[in-house]
Amino acid sequence: MVPGTVQQLAILLILVLPGVFYQAVREHLRGAVAAEQEPQNRLVRAIAAGALLDTVYALAAGPWLVGLLAGDGAGPLAGVMRRPRQAGLAALLLVVVVPAGIAWVEAAWGRRRRRARYEPTPTAWDALFRDRGPCFVRARLKSGLWVGGWLGPQSAVSAFPQQGDLYLQSQYRMAPDGRFLGRVADTGGVYLRAADIDVLEVLLPPGTGQPQSPTDEGEAVHDTAP
Repeated sequence: MVPGTVQQLAILLILVLPGVFYQAVREHLRGAVAAEQEPQNRLVRAIAAGALLDTVYALAAGPWLVGLLAGDGAGPLAGVMRRPRQAGLAALLLVVVVPAGIAWVEAAWGRRRRRARYEPTPTAWDALFRDRGPCFVRARLKSGLWVGGWLGPQSAVSAFPQQGDLYLQSQYRMAPDGRFLGRVADTGGVYLRAADIDVLEVLLPPGTGQPQSPTDEGEAVHDTAP
């Protein structure tokens, strides 16, 4: 719901946004939590975190905040109108800096207590293709059919939380045992869904020149650039 009045906007800033910034920084540093993927769960957590932060703010600097907002009592936000710069700095501090700092400290403390390093990459699919350079990819579908192609700068790979899928900009003909047989003429690429794949393999090109099509003997056959 979009705030319709200045008072509603102020309530949103005070009650919700501190929790939203806390949650966003926390997920960036520690990774996404499966239980929080539902929108209602995320909203509840953001509101709860924001309410807790607001309680701490009220206990630590309640009179000063009330004076900053209300000013001389001429209106609910009279103080903000009279001192906009001070109000802006306070909002930046209380809505962004403090929640983000708490999330960072929490993540740092958690890393110190864990013996093993936590990898925030949410799925193996993301880890496989994250920062992946150009390469050949071949996949055995659940139907038993092999599909292969070239993953280049014009290809696309989905990322969590979207369903895993893959677009290879060039398709190659494949033997029944998974060997590359050559580039498909006039190929415009091939699309694969992770749900349909049984086995997926990444094959790095042998050299840094034009892409090459690997064979089962470990040799390479020069091909035209995809």
